[in-house]
Amino acid sequence: MQSIRGARGRALIRLAPLAALIGLLLLPGSVLAHERRGIGNGQYNVTVGWDVEPAYVGLKNAASIRIADTDNKPVVGADKTLKVQIRQGASTKEFPLRAVFGQDGYYVADLIPTRDGDYQWTFVGTIGDQQINEKFDTADGKFDAVQPQAALQFPVSQPDPAQTSSAVQAAQADASTARTLAYVGIALGVLGIVAAAGAWFTRPRTTTPARVGAPQRDTA
Repeated sequence: MQSIRGARGRALIRLAPLAALIGLLLLPGSVLAHERRGIGNGQYNVTVGWDVEPAYVGLKNAASIRIADTDNKPVVGADKTLKVQIRQGASTKEFPLRAVFGQDGYYVADLIPTRDGDYQWTFVGTIGDQQINEKFDTADGKFDAVQPQAALQFPVSQPDPAQTSSAVQAAQADASTARTLAYVGIALGVLGIVAAAGAWFTRPRTTTPARVGAPQRDTA
């Protein structure tokens, strides 16, 4: 009997951290890997992050923003006046926002991230009579960067498409350089042969003096 109670106690101890984590996630207002901020001179509160978390390379996702006023009332119609500029590395593209059906105040910009790493979002436009230009960056750690697909792949991980493309381009560049060097070598070889032939045909000619026969002795 004591062994059964002891086993149950150990099981409860093991489950306690998991229960605490679940309880934390279920607390009102808790959001995983999203950034909250007041914008528009403090007239609006927004929550920004990936629509699907975690975000993976090559999988459809969306940049999301939830907008409410100071009374926590959802703001509708912002998709008509607000856009998001998404930057990754040296590349930047502007995306329209769309309102999510059945979720007032929730807007997303659909995209498929094609490179892992940090992304920067800048929401520009207006909400009501307020000008908006707000920047959010995964590098700040308040919402997640994009992860490579290798973490999801099983049983065999596939090569990263971006790395594969870079490797192919590098191989093609090396092959092109090798062909160019080969052509240069052939051209130099041909020029060398032509130069040698020219030198042969234009060399000074030497004449061999005629031999004078030995005087014959008079036998008389």
